[in-house]
Amino acid sequence: MCTLAIATIIGFSIIVQACAFDPIASALGKGVSTAIDVRTKEEVKEDIAIDIAVTKMFAEQKGDQFKNISLLVFAQHGVLTGFAASADARRNAEQLMKGEKRLRSLTNKIIVGADNGSFGSNLVLDKKIDFKLTATKGVSSVNMRWKVYGGDVFLMGIAQSRKEANLAVEAIKELEGVKTIHSSLRIVKK
Repeated sequence: MCTLAIATIIGFSIIVQACAFDPIASALGKGVSTAIDVRTKEEVKEDIAIDIAVTKMFAEQKGDQFKNISLLVFAQHGVLTGFAASADARRNAEQLMKGEKRLRSLTNKIIVGADNGSFGSNLVLDKKIDFKLTATKGVSSVNMRWKVYGGDVFLMGIAQSRKEANLAVEAIKELEGVKTIHSSLRIVKK
């Protein structure tokens, strides 16, 4: 059983759902978004498989050098995001990803330093970005992925034009709490 609550955060009303992961709701949401996704169903499945494999790779590593690092994947293109405590940890994460042969490309956007954001502030900004991009005319946010670390926003995916990519970046810049946007959007025309 889940608990739903409506919260207003800095002028945005959001629904907060307090429950364990619901695979049926998640699959339904992915199914709906896949209908307007530029990727094929096979590409979506492959992206999910890569995400699972990478998450497992990071979890199996000793120590906590990868605790603030994640991989965003879209159409088998990956962007390493987050913060590493050292340049060695940044390189180690990239080396580890080179073992994932299903990735067509890999961009390392990991920042060396401390993540100054809290889980709560990162989550709030993530939801604000979701609402903003969804509401921005001319932006197909279903083809974009982002990750937030302490006001640093890592954006990747596909835009169908330079104009759409610029609209997405400008929309995110308008949000309170955004310090820097690291965009790795690829332009792929329909």
